[in-house]
Amino acid sequence: MRRQTEADKVEPSLIVEDYENVQEELKSLRREKEYFASVIRNFRNGLLTTDNALKVVHFNRTVERLLGYTPEELRRMKLHQLIQTREEVVLNILREGGRCVDPKTGEMGEFSFIAKDGSVFPVEACFSVINDLDGTICGMTCTFRDVTQKKKMEKALARMDRLASLGELASGMAHEIKNPLACIAGVLQNMQFSDGQAPDALLVPEILSQVEKIDTIINGLLHFAKPGLAEMVPLRLRDIINAALSLVAHILHEKRIKVDLEYPGSDPWVKGDEQLLKQVFLNIITNACDALATVQRERCLKVRVMLPENFNPEAAPKEAGEYEIVEIEIEDNGDGIEPPFLDSIFNPFFTTKYKGTGLGLATSHRIMEEHDGTITVSSLSSFGTTFKLSMPVYHA
Repeated sequence: MRRQTEADKVEPSLIVEDYENVQEELKSLRREKEYFASVIRNFRNGLLTTDNALKVVHFNRTVERLLGYTPEELRRMKLHQLIQTREEVVLNILREGGRCVDPKTGEMGEFSFIAKDGSVFPVEACFSVINDLDGTICGMTCTFRDVTQKKKMEKALARMDRLASLGELASGMAHEIKNPLACIAGVLQNMQFSDGQAPDALLVPEILSQVEKIDTIINGLLHFAKPGLAEMVPLRLRDIINAALSLVAHILHEKRIKVDLEYPGSDPWVKGDEQLLKQVFLNIITNACDALATVQRERCLKVRVMLPENFNPEAAPKEAGEYEIVEIEIEDNGDGIEPPFLDSIFNPFFTTKYKGTGLGLATSHRIMEEHDGTITVSSLSSFGTTFKLSMPVYHA
């Protein structure tokens, strides 16, 4: 007689119940799998995954539509073949744990993707690594969106902005040149009707003075329109700032302005044109000196250079649109700029100075743009003004 086992003791109803539970769990897993598969398939942005060798594993319909490849063709390709960059760049992204949305700006990195027909289009892309159960990196995801229309719109808006600036420029130029021309015309009329009795020779210096003013305006305008061919070379930022300060050392001494310099422990380098960058700092520092000239309290000019946290001067050069930013703040404790004037501070011919041309800050703004940098201003009446400049750090 066969001995009864533990399995024989299990009630048939319990076996049926367990079977039904397993079946229900499998159905739930299938529904969940299909749900997420549907989300990925119909995701409006492109989404693809790769293994550690960058071979394309999975992708959604948007990837097929944007790139024009068939599913079979995509599965035979590697990610770097779809991006206009070197394989090593993409592998570095994988090794460094991916590249996600910038937490400060919310922007994704810009890349250029290559379609099957050879056309290249701009995208904003975000990379993230894939980990298996034990945490080992086993691949990478890439989500991206086509920004071709966005770029076209940006160009159209930039053109409209240039046209608007051109109108303001023409208006300002007409106003600035009209005054000295009117003065010259008045002097010449006096000479015309003087019947030889007026000391005409005494009027000539006034004419020359006004002609010189027009020449200054025209030269400033030409320099604003075309600052010059920039010679981009590696430069130590500290040297540029110190050189600009040395050029106005006599003014700082005469006006009893205390200069406070704050440099970081690491000495950052930038890539740019030495003379053009020196002109930017010189323009801002000179304006600060003018703003401090009438201040009765202690006159202070602060220059601060700030680097990102965990900045590594020995780091390898950044590629594929990613770089670190150095910020320079130039702050004075003058009387500040009136709020209505702040929005116009970088416009050509806008000035609050009696003898100013209004082209210094406009030219500085233009130069910073050529160096992939920015320049902004903030000010509080009676408390002072701060100019902030930002530009990419150069890694040798």
